[in-house]
Amino acid sequence: MSELLRPAIMKMVLTHDRNYIRAVGLLKNDWDPDEQPIYRDVLAAHDVTLARTLQKAGLIHGQIDLSNYQAVSQLLASHPDWFSPAASQELLRPFQD
Repeated sequence: MSELLRPAIMKMVLTHDRNYIRAVGLLKNDWDPDEQPIYRDVLAAHDVTLARTLQKAGLIHGQIDLSNYQAVSQLLASHPDWFSPAASQELLRPFQD
């Protein structure tokens, strides 16, 4: 069952703002932290949280199932440079006791 989204998140979705684009990039396994010529643009914890919210709501299914430990573990092993330390912790948070 899908969850209802808060109005602020719906606005992000409807306007395709930067946070939405980052979350979709994570879910579609399509992120390049070196796209910016000046700095590495790694995904942050709030990007992971938004991606998980969008996936739970059924808006974006993507290639990565953030509710599956194996998928998350493979993502972190394949692309450790995509994530800030806080984002890595946020990805693993639901699976910790």
